[in-house]
Amino acid sequence: MINYKGFIGHFFFDATTNRFCGTVANSHDLITFQGASVAQTQQAFRDAVDQHIEWCKKYGKKFEVFSPQDKGATK
Repeated sequence: MINYKGFIGHFFFDATTNRFCGTVANSHDLITFQGASVAQTQQAFRDAVDQHIEWCKKYGKKFEVFSPQDKGATK
């Protein structure tokens, strides 16, 4: 589990593609990331979060982060 700007990411190793693949666990939007190494995957997670926040600002969408315990509450 990794955390950045309140977003929580989970990733796993996919032996078929030989890459780490992950998703953000506490967003109502689908945010994915991947990398060839742990460090690259962590950076891809941070980049994906930053891109999501910028996209939301650009299109006037409020981005929501919730606690996994809250199952949907807005932060």
